[in-house]
Amino acid sequence: MAPHVLAMSATPIPRSLALALYGDMSLTQITDLPPGRIPVETFVIEGNEPGFEKVYQMMLDELEAGGKIYLVYPVIEQSEQLPQLRATSADLETISQKFSGYNCGLLHGKMKGDDKNEALNLFRSGETNILLSTQVIEIGVDIPDASMMVVMNAERFGIAQLHQLRGRVGLGERKSKCILVASTDSSLSRLQVLEKSSDGFYLANMDLVMRGPGDLLGRKQSGHLPEFPIARLEIDGNIIQDAHLAALKILGDSLDLEKYPNIKAELSMRQPLCLLGD
Repeated sequence: MAPHVLAMSATPIPRSLALALYGDMSLTQITDLPPGRIPVETFVIEGNEPGFEKVYQMMLDELEAGGKIYLVYPVIEQSEQLPQLRATSADLETISQKFSGYNCGLLHGKMKGDDKNEALNLFRSGETNILLSTQVIEIGVDIPDASMMVVMNAERFGIAQLHQLRGRVGLGERKSKCILVASTDSSLSRLQVLEKSSDGFYLANMDLVMRGPGDLLGRKQSGHLPEFPIARLEIDGNIIQDAHLAALKILGDSLDLEKYPNIKAELSMRQPLCLLGD
């Protein structure tokens, strides 16, 4: 059957996978990197004092080699409710002093469109060496010679989202790096999945297992679904897909299930209001 809707994503989010497992979407994967693309090397580092010294040294090495760096933050302004979160605006002066020989820029969602474009153009031209940003750069930003991505408080982002952010570097010929700075030791193991794989589909599956699909028809983007009494959507996906194919085969043979009276009777008891019921 020809599809009515074609949805394309660089990285499928857990909810997209969940919809596919329900049988509402079919999946096609593009598994190859574009020609000449070099995989991005990823490091997970705990954000304590030794960790930050290591991160800053790696940044300095990259800058001295002629690279450009994205520095990504979870929030724009410092929050009293979440004091552990680093913020773009608050860190601008700190980073500018730390790397005094280089120019820093700022980019976030509250800026006007012209100011955003100017910040990106300065980074693209090389007048800005470090761009402090929120996740607004996640989609649609293409600066091929950006060679390092540092994500602060990386545990605040989903695995699929981090993979999407990581895709903003490594677009050119230069070997690129991504550093994920974790706030706590307990969050390291989840982030280390990104060290081991650059397969976006695998990472989205891992995100689905860890976070759950959330509400498929609502706003909640994490949490496990309660409506399956004998299966977990994120764990038993292969079995659910096999069941979906079996159901299509049965319906292709007998759309009204007259050839399968036992299945029809069972469905009538489980779903008395469905079209195949009484």
